[in-house]
Amino acid sequence: MRPDWKYIVVSGTADAAVPFIGTERWISCLDRPIKNDFHAWYMDKDVAGTVIEYDLITLVTIKACGHTVPTYCPEQGLLMLQKWLDGSF
Repeated sequence: MRPDWKYIVVSGTADAAVPFIGTERWISCLDRPIKNDFHAWYMDKDVAGTVIEYDLITLVTIKACGHTVPTYCPEQGLLMLQKWLDGSF
């Protein structure tokens, strides 16, 4: 029996150290079923990034954010975490 853990992978779209395209690629290679395909998520009626939900794994991008979300985009990062925890993506 597998545990009912869920994982989140967060990637800033302006991250030069770990580009989000590579992150999308390795997650897609896991061949997890997609539960909710790519869609935008919003902060103050503006697009804050994208999200795709696979079985047990959620990939979230944060628009124009660098490598460390708390440093570059703390408000978006907090909202993203709240949305993931309460399942409102």
